[in-house]
Amino acid sequence: MRLLRPQHRKGTVVVATGACLIGMLAVLALSLDGGLLLNKRRQAQATADAAALAGASELYKAWFSNKGLDDGPKRGTGPAAGTIAAFVKDMAKQNGFEDGKDGVTVEVHIPPTSGPFTGMLGHCEVKISCEQKRYFSRVFGSGEDVAVGARAVARGTDSTINNGIIVLNPTQKGSFQTSGGGTVNVGGAAGVIVDSNNSEAMIANGGGTVKAPYYDVTGVSGWSTPGGGSFGGTINSGVEPTPDPLKNLPQPDSSTLVTRSSKKLSYSSANNITLLPGLYIGGIAVSGKGNLTLSSGIYYMKGGFSFTGQGSLTGYNVLIYNDATSNSDNINLAGQGSITLTPLDTGPYQGISIFQSRTSTNQPTVSVTGSGSAPLSITGTFYVPKAQLNVTGNGTQDTIGSQYISDTLTLGGNGTFNVDWSPTLVPGVRQVWLVE
Repeated sequence: MRLLRPQHRKGTVVVATGACLIGMLAVLALSLDGGLLLNKRRQAQATADAAALAGASELYKAWFSNKGLDDGPKRGTGPAAGTIAAFVKDMAKQNGFEDGKDGVTVEVHIPPTSGPFTGMLGHCEVKISCEQKRYFSRVFGSGEDVAVGARAVARGTDSTINNGIIVLNPTQKGSFQTSGGGTVNVGGAAGVIVDSNNSEAMIANGGGTVKAPYYDVTGVSGWSTPGGGSFGGTINSGVEPTPDPLKNLPQPDSSTLVTRSSKKLSYSSANNITLLPGLYIGGIAVSGKGNLTLSSGIYYMKGGFSFTGQGSLTGYNVLIYNDATSNSDNINLAGQGSITLTPLDTGPYQGISIFQSRTSTNQPTVSVTGSGSAPLSITGTFYVPKAQLNVTGNGTQDTIGSQYISDTLTLGGNGTFNVDWSPTLVPGVRQVWLVE
């Protein structure tokens, strides 16, 4: 028997091969143009993100004068100079997306005009639209370019630190403690943060009482009252530690300040003294009966600041910064007369009245003591991140600071004093990040 072989038709083979080739070309065209489209989309989004962040950073820099609005001083150079929005467009241009060129549109809205942050100050919205050319896929369509869009929103604001006391030491027993029989009121609904993981991170000695809305303590069962004192308010133990909220705040630059002295200034007479802000090499010591007035500005002490006189100390809109050269170069406010100090009310150090260097090899104790015979009215933050802070009140209703941020802290005295926390009296925290 003879087997019959199937008959192949050449036309059928050609049609099948052609169909396969067309399908392969379609997939190849879509893959190539799709890849280009995806890459363009990524580039546009990355540029929108970077430009929005750049705008947010500028908004933060101008926050203290413009409060989140785009009406500040000129930034940048060339055709794009002018407002923050123009600066943002220039950033987009540097990344290949120039507004009005090659079909590119870059919109900058400060504040945003769409999304959940519409109208919110301190926010920068960037929208980029462009077109991606079609190449291989043109054979399957009209050949029109494909629209590409990207959008980003970034925040550039200054946010209030909502705590009256923050004690940063991570391990020490009694990193926050009381001594004496007085009462300390932490006002403004601001709580106390204690980062120590010790089981006795907070110790109340000598019958002293601290009253605050709450205490967040890292140590489990992190407090004791061996001296009969008390912590009035809810105590939450085993809480994650809080990092130093001002760790990114730059320290004052002494090279930008006028040098006022080349050696320690000591005053022990009864004369009235008025000083100007600037660099004081050797520091200042006042021990007499004279009244000391500090004019508004930054006092950079390279040698400490001591006021133990019988006269008064007055300074409005003042920052005392201590860059200690030895452990005896401390800040010590313990006069017999009245003390009135308010912090800077503008600029990066807004809300800070005392600031001790984080980087000095020497970290002497910072002490503020009320005599009880004359009133203390001190507002602003005492920022002592690497050293011990001692605050003692012997009056009946003194105000001794608005906020304490220190490595360790002891509150003492037999009087009653207030830590007068208020969002307008303490510094803020830099917030620059993408929110959309």
